[in-house]
Formats: sequence, structure tokens, C-alpha cells
Amino acid sequence: MDVFQQIVELEEKIRNTPYHKGTEHQVGRWRARIAKLKEEILEKESKKGGGKTFGIRKSGDATVVLVGPPSVGKSSLINCLTSAESRVGSYDFTTLTTIPGMMGYRGAKIQILDLPGLISGAAKGKGRGKEVLSNVRMADLILVVVDINRLGMVEQIKKELSDFGVRLDQTPPLVTIKKTNRGGIKITSTTPLTHLNLKTVQELASEFRIHNGEIIIKEDITLERLIDAFLGNRVYLPYLVVVNKADLISENKNLELQDYFILVSALKKQGIEALKSAIWDKLRLIRVYLKPPEKQPDFSSPVIIKKGENLKNLLEKITLPKKELISRAKIFGPGAKFPGQRVSLEFQPQEGTIVSFLGG
Repeated sequence: MDVFQQIVELEEKIRNTPYHKGTEHQVGRWRARIAKLKEEILEKESKKGGGKTFGIRKSGDATVVLVGPPSVGKSSLINCLTSAESRVGSYDFTTLTTIPGMMGYRGAKIQILDLPGLISGAAKGKGRGKEVLSNVRMADLILVVVDINRLGMVEQIKKELSDFGVRLDQTPPLVTIKKTNRGGIKITSTTPLTHLNLKTVQELASEFRIHNGEIIIKEDITLERLIDAFLGNRVYLPYLVVVNKADLISENKNLELQDYFILVSALKKQGIEALKSAIWDKLRLIRVYLKPPEKQPDFSSPVIIKKGENLKNLLEKITLPKKELISRAKIFGPGAKFPGQRVSLEFQPQEGTIVSFLGG
């Protein structure tokens, strides 16, 4: 029996099995087996494609990829956002490889990648889908790009990404899985589980060939997220939906536009600044300014970090003499209780915080 047939038969078993507490663990095991078989398919397809990713390396303060079907205006969009010269045409697959560009915004350099059009079955390798999706996994933000005539493809694109192990606007499961040499399986949950029981967790551990170990669950986890935790190879990325050709909306009065859609017209350069601002916010970027001792801060060259990062993370991004000896800093402006407040490197700066490192 080939892998695809095994998946079909397992899915048929799940459909024909009433789901309740008595069958939950068996259905969970079948779903875990399906997830493993799909991973096997992806692995085989990756080997066939030689693991190609169009040879693009991450650059700048963050990387954003444009993902969508052919001919929705991704090339025109990247030309509006950056100085890239992506080929524009009115026929499918104008872009045959990844086109990189750099968007300057609020002192940050944000890499934008225009990927070839994504078609149905991309996760299985159709239409160079493997190369496209491999580039997606390296991104910091995904822009799902459609036009007003193909709004219905948003869910299809999200499914292709999900099939490839990309989880949109989700956080990694709060599950720790530690294998041991003996002692059987010990399962601890710090919160009540309403979606599954401990027997199901035990069955999944067995399905993934974990017979000795400790599993600590810190959220009211669903079966799908628990399977993701066992697989351990999912990518969790934020995303935005960009609807191009918004200048044609008046011709399509019956459109069902969602509140989270960002409307643009690459042709008429409408909505581009709003999109740039949305990209900045979704990437959670902030600007921090450096102040050399006894000098004024340099407001022309901010250091770009993400919200939640600390001064230790910031220090890794810059060049300073003897920075390995630096353990404290003075801060001014936003985040400081008073000008020149001394803080440790664990301090998390805010947008506009001024930092003067001490020592070194």
C-alpha cells in the first residue's frame, strides 16, 4: 500500500468512527499517523527537488515574502515597495524565480521577496511549489497577496502553507517533550485539558515512538497542536492579507471584503504607505538610538530590534570595542524612569529609547 492510499484509508476510518471519550485516543493516533505520512511525502519531494530554495539569503532587519497565485500583481507590488525591478506581465508565471528587494522604512531595511505564483498542490511540489514554500519558511512575515477577483483563494493559500508545516498567526505549543532512557512516560499538565485526555497523550507518544520520557503540557492543548509539538518542525509566522487592484472595486460591488484585508492598487500606487505601516507593526519592530558617552544620540541611524528583545540582543547587532565587558547601560527617553537611569542588559527598550552602554 503506498503512502497516499494509507492516508486515504486512515481518513476514511476517522470519518466512520464516532468521536467521543472512548474513541478519542484511537482517532488521535490515526491523525498522528496521517501527519507522519504527510511528512514522509514532503521529505521525499524535497529530496527529488534537491532542496532548492532559489539561493536567496536573509538580509536586512527582517524578511517578508509575497505569496499568492499567479498574476495577482505581486511583481508590481514589490516594485512599489522597493527598488527591485521584478518583471511585470499580464500572463501567468511572469516571475519564474525569487526576486529580492529592500524596503527602507523608519530607518529599517526590510527585505521583500517576490516568489513565483503558488498554485494548488504546491505543498506536494506542483508548480515549483517546494522551492517557493522553502523560501516561505525562512521569512519573518508572510504577505498573502490576491486581487479582488480571487478573494476566495486566501483560504486555499493558507491551507497550502499549513500542509507545508507553516502555522499562521499562531504561537508554538506550550509543550515540553524530554526523552529518557527508562521509567516509562510521565505526563504532567499545569492546566485542565478540555480537548483531550491523558490517555490520548500517551497514545500519541507511543505513535511517535517515545516510550520513556517526560511530557509537560502548559496549555489547554488541542489534538492538532499536540501533534505539531511531537513533530517539532513547524514554523510559526505572522501574516497579512493584501488585496491588490483595489482601484477596480467599484466594478465589483458584491465583494465580501474582510476587516483584516489591506487594500492596495500597485498600478495606481494606492494604499502603499498604509501597507508599509502594517508591515512594520506586524513585524513588531522598534527603533533604538545609541548615545556615545558625553555625546548626543545619533538619531540618523537607529538600531532596529523587535519588541520584547533586550539590550543584550541589541548589543549583538552592533560593533563596540570590548563589548564583551559591557554589563550595564544608561537609558533616556521612553522606558526610562528618569534621564540616565542605569539598567542591566536584561532591560527591554521601547520605541525611541536612547541607550548609552557603560564599560567595555
